[in-house]
Amino acid sequence: MRWSKVMGAVMAAQLRVAAAAAEVNDGLVLLPGGTVTIGSPDSERQRQADETQHQVTLSAFYVDPHEVTQQDYQAVMGTNPSHFRGNNLPVEQVTWYDAINYCNKLSEAKGLTPVYQIDGTTVTWNRAADGYRLLTEAEWEYAARAGTTTVFSAGDHITADDANFEGSYPYLIEENYVHHTNPNVVTSRNRGETMAVDSLAPNDFGLFHMEGNVSEWCFDYYGPYAAGDNPTGPSSGSLRVNRGGGWNDFAKQLRSAYRSATTPDTIEQNLGFRIARNAQPGTGSVVTTYSLNIKLPENPKILVAYYSYTGNTENGARMIAEDLDVDLFTIEMEHPYRGSIYEVTAQDLNNDARPALATHVANMDQYDVVILGFPTWWSTMPMPIYTFLEEYDFTGKVILPFSSNGGTRFGDSISDLSKKVPGAYVGQGFEFYYSGGSELEGELLDWLNDCGIDITKVKE
Repeated sequence: MRWSKVMGAVMAAQLRVAAAAAEVNDGLVLLPGGTVTIGSPDSERQRQADETQHQVTLSAFYVDPHEVTQQDYQAVMGTNPSHFRGNNLPVEQVTWYDAINYCNKLSEAKGLTPVYQIDGTTVTWNRAADGYRLLTEAEWEYAARAGTTTVFSAGDHITADDANFEGSYPYLIEENYVHHTNPNVVTSRNRGETMAVDSLAPNDFGLFHMEGNVSEWCFDYYGPYAAGDNPTGPSSGSLRVNRGGGWNDFAKQLRSAYRSATTPDTIEQNLGFRIARNAQPGTGSVVTTYSLNIKLPENPKILVAYYSYTGNTENGARMIAEDLDVDLFTIEMEHPYRGSIYEVTAQDLNNDARPALATHVANMDQYDVVILGFPTWWSTMPMPIYTFLEEYDFTGKVILPFSSNGGTRFGDSISDLSKKVPGAYVGQGFEFYYSGGSELEGELLDWLNDCGIDITKVKE
């Protein structure tokens, strides 16, 4: 393993910072500081525009070699919100606020100074505190890369032997699904669930599951990268970063540079966290403030908008519109997809196309809430949805997404949606398998009720 190549550097760093580090026996791994490169080069296939490659300087820090387990979370918080159950499985279905509260409570239990001061949605990080915290986004990528410059820490391609992800969709599958021209694009196992946090091989820093299993909350608000020493992200925002991809993500979303971002109150079966702590005290405080102040009016004006190909999403959309007695809008393409759906939709995805639409909302300004339906394709939204989102100003609106899918749930479509509408609040989504079954209507109404839509008031 390449792990032996970095042991000398790690041991040297341990000697340098040992005097300043807290004497805590918690099994965390010390990573040496230094100037590192994060982000992806322009030549990396399927890179996103927000992965600007740049250098940052990081101080040494300790990081847990494992994602936080359900057993550890239960011991500290007294509850286990996870969908998949097992003591040594990663905790999931936790919000960003759950993660930082866990850090503070664990710090208190260990006799350390809590890192975070929480005042509603304003969170202040005391950088001098010796307690537990989330990794910053820059720290996370540095830890995930473990000295590598390849697409993944294990190389330019991975399989299910390297990470827990939707192995049926390897890196670059979108370009090779039909014609299979790249011999490196090899399908592998799809486990369909999380696995023990110490499964598979660690990276060269000795860290397990930095890629796959569950995506991991970072401290930062999402925004353009900033260079410099120990960056912490923007001081305000509406989306918190999570990194690494999860058990149901495609390989492209496990790339070391890939950035996912969702509202900090999001809960998902593939979203958890790992912890870190300072190797030596920092200076000052970082104050972060949630930037949106969007509240549902008592009787919101609602639009149900959907794009459907086979009719599954349309069926759900019509149920919602009829039960709420609200407006229904069909997103239709000027030139609907024809032929092999896998091939033509992959072409649009690979070209980042914006297909022209044949239908348009007459007055989007009148709506407070947009309930947006779409099928999950290629682990994201169909490209006509991107066209729709770019056609209107959604600032100040609530968007509630729902999706029909073939087993990959939302993929990373909620992150992609959230990034496209930074002035809107993207609420907790609802997904269903193909047609959704006989209980779909009731489940949709329960979801809307959980999102704050009172069906009795809407229909008055």
